[in-house]
Amino acid sequence: MDNITVGIISPGDMGHAVGAQLINNNVNVITSLEGRSERTKSLAKYAKIQDVGTLTNLVENSDLILSILVPSQAVPFAKTISETIKSLDKSIYFADCNAIAPQTTQKMSENFQNTPAIFIDGGIIGGPPSENYQPVFYTSGPDTTPLESLNGKGIKVSNIGSEIGQASAIKMCYAGMTKGTIALNISVLSTAKILGVYDSLIAEFSKSQSEMLKRMNGMSEVHTKSNRWIGEMLEISSTFASANLSGMFHKAAADTYDFVSKTEIALNETPENYKEDRSLEELIDIFSKYLQE
Repeated sequence: MDNITVGIISPGDMGHAVGAQLINNNVNVITSLEGRSERTKSLAKYAKIQDVGTLTNLVENSDLILSILVPSQAVPFAKTISETIKSLDKSIYFADCNAIAPQTTQKMSENFQNTPAIFIDGGIIGGPPSENYQPVFYTSGPDTTPLESLNGKGIKVSNIGSEIGQASAIKMCYAGMTKGTIALNISVLSTAKILGVYDSLIAEFSKSQSEMLKRMNGMSEVHTKSNRWIGEMLEISSTFASANLSGMFHKAAADTYDFVSKTEIALNETPENYKEDRSLEELIDIFSKYLQE
């Protein structure tokens, strides 16, 4: 499909970057900023995404809507937008690109069964796109044509099947490893700091786990994302439970991100203004002191 108009909800950390790169690749991108935060409005303006005002206007003027939200907002938004689509009787594609469990996605798709919309399951692996980097949008469903048409236009798109839930599943499994490991790292290092063996543990890691220590040193931005990752960990927990595995590890990871989100730096710093040169030990110092308050 050529010359499609893509509506993005919401142009936050990921959404505005996706919109910016699509625009740089000559894709028409719009959004509805009704009810959105001042930060989101600022990000949309920075990305040069056109605000059409209401969700009704968004549906009327879009060929494909990309839902890029925190997990807690994904299901309510899908219900709201499906009702808008039904009232307008608009033929449109809706792609849920959120970090939610396959069974959540499957249930969500039922909202669109009696509408003219075609539902697409999407799962984003990777960070926000830039001129030098493209995340992968995994997609599945009976018809994913419009989303696939965006491949190479600032993002990569890879279809992995015809069933709703497959794209969500790969996202859950991947993030279960990556973000689950970050939560484990935070817990291990904070415990070591509190018990007085941090320096000795880091020295051992530097000898026997140097690659892992290198990845730990890349956690300086984690507190700016922790609040958004709580719900994602709970969705991963639900995903594991659906496969008859314990979901307890990722429930614990959600608890870890919950306490991180309540620290002073999480409350006062964003991806735009966090202290990039904060050392790993300084970060863990802040976390461990919070845990002992």
